[in-house]
Amino acid sequence: MKELKENFLLNCAFPIADKVMGTCAMKWYRQIVMMSEWSSQKVLEWQTIQMKKLVEHAYCHTRYYREVMDGIGLKPQDIVSLDDLKLFPVLDRDTIKERFADLIPDNIKNYPHRKSSTGGSTGEPMKYICDENTWGFVTAMKIFSWQQYGYKYGDRYVSLGSTSLFPTNKKSLVHEVYFRLRNTIPLNGMNMDDATCAYYMEIIRKKNVHYIYGYATAIYLLARYCRENNVRWHFDAVFSTSEKLTTLYREEIEKTWGTQVMDCYGSRDGGVTAYEIEPNIYHVGYSTWLEASSERPSELYATNLVDYAFPTIRYANRDEVQMCDKECGGMYNGQLLKEVIGRTSDVVSFKNGHKLTTTGFSILFRNFNVEAFRMVKKNDSTILVQIQKRKNYTQTEHDLLYETIRKYVGDEVEIIIEYVDSFVPLANGKRSYLYNQ
Repeated sequence: MKELKENFLLNCAFPIADKVMGTCAMKWYRQIVMMSEWSSQKVLEWQTIQMKKLVEHAYCHTRYYREVMDGIGLKPQDIVSLDDLKLFPVLDRDTIKERFADLIPDNIKNYPHRKSSTGGSTGEPMKYICDENTWGFVTAMKIFSWQQYGYKYGDRYVSLGSTSLFPTNKKSLVHEVYFRLRNTIPLNGMNMDDATCAYYMEIIRKKNVHYIYGYATAIYLLARYCRENNVRWHFDAVFSTSEKLTTLYREEIEKTWGTQVMDCYGSRDGGVTAYEIEPNIYHVGYSTWLEASSERPSELYATNLVDYAFPTIRYANRDEVQMCDKECGGMYNGQLLKEVIGRTSDVVSFKNGHKLTTTGFSILFRNFNVEAFRMVKKNDSTILVQIQKRKNYTQTEHDLLYETIRKYVGDEVEIIIEYVDSFVPLANGKRSYLYNQ
């Protein structure tokens, strides 16, 4: 029965939704399934072809890449292998902010896209444009990767993330359609106190949910609640994302629920998606080409091979990773990641029992005229919220932010909002934006 439902959704309902919504996830799903059977050499040849098309497009249609390539004496025909991408300068976030308009191709109308921005972990959000090809590939890669752990498309699952952050936040029609197709139950993972965990487990029990996806910290806190309160349940698989899955988190989740965790690393601004399909080995999606060392952690440079609406060649997303030589992973024909450094999140607990996770707040703040933010637990009953505001930040936004933070910390916690001129980032350009003092 599950197989029949999955076949119907993937072969009938999903393609219709793609056509109506102007998306292309099913096209990429079929491509990924086909490519999974290819040799490593054939995958490399496909990626090389995509790279050449991207470079040609970037040179002919964007001012930035035309100036860069002319400035160093490069023509598109000079770029013949993926190694030749190293001839390009690194594209950092400061350059994207300064040359944003020059990175948009003059024929962007030919490429369906959506506007987006990064979170606040760098100290300042960055605007970028996401090609529907990127969104489609990332969505398709998620489906394909989950299937490797027994998931059937259409199986009910809980998404423990940052839904309903504040009253005015609404999902787009695209997300609403795909949430319904995938049988998703969205739950907010920003405050994981005991009452919230009990409520969520009741939903899971009533709906008979056996897959869970979400922030690593939120899933860990839910598992810990189950162990400490002798709440028994079994998940067939757990999919963690957005934060570093520490050894402590993994052991708690796997021991409590008797299941295996598959971690995911994603960087939507770079088009990167990678899944831990083999233990401690992440399979990198075919749509990007990554540059990093396999001998030690190093800064990641990513080239999105399928994004024509906003070409990014050798984009430095400020993450540190360690690549993996082919010898350490025998199942996959693409690039492999061994480890993603950083992205570990604090759990901030208050005297009233509220437990805050971090990632959702970076999503919350990007909806306001805020350049950067930091939240610091001063003591068991006080939180300091520091904000670097933009010029068009309003009193209404101040009030809404206060109201939203109040929702998650509870009435007993004092909220101090302080406006600052700037923040000093960490050495890698990032900073902790919610932490215990």
